[in-house]
Amino acid sequence: MKRIIRAALLSLGLATAAGAAEKTDTLKVDGWHSSGDAYKSEQAVRAVKGVVRVSADKGKSELTVTWDDAATNRPAIEKAVAGAGYSVKK
Repeated sequence: MKRIIRAALLSLGLATAAGAAEKTDTLKVDGWHSSGDAYKSEQAVRAVKGVVRVSADKGKSELTVTWDDAATNRPAIEKAVAGAGYSVKK
């Protein structure tokens, strides 16, 4: 019986992990005037649970973000940018 329960839990865990995927998107950010603004946005997004990587390009006013789609989503990332005082262009 214990083996059956372990096998069921293992397969459930593997199925959940298989359903999760990393997504990467580039967000155009409005309101950056210095590298400090880009840094502030980058740090705010990095604090979102599920974000794997963030890279800011001040010259292009872009954030490239990679996240685990089982843990977060684009609206949560945009909310973090807004919380830092900037907006994401649609």
